[in-house]
Amino acid sequence: MLTTGGLRPRGMTEFTSRVYDVLERYTVSPWNVLKMECGWRGLDPLSLEPVHLEPLVASLGAHVARMTDDDHAIELMRALRDLLRQ
Repeated sequence: MLTTGGLRPRGMTEFTSRVYDVLERYTVSPWNVLKMECGWRGLDPLSLEPVHLEPLVASLGAHVARMTDDDHAIELMRALRDLLRQ
């Protein structure tokens, strides 16, 4: 299992780094959230591509909602979808 001790992991693709940046604005443990949601789907959390993100958006939002609140989850999902449109 990849762990970072709370630090930003090394070796992320550029797109994964942008996803991480968005998650970082809405949760204190962006890597743990990303790693867990990717792990359940057999995705490499270090090497996400845009095609991988859309199916993760709702799950990432639900995960953040459990850790924070619904408003943060909605904002996160909106920001991730904005990232997909870039």
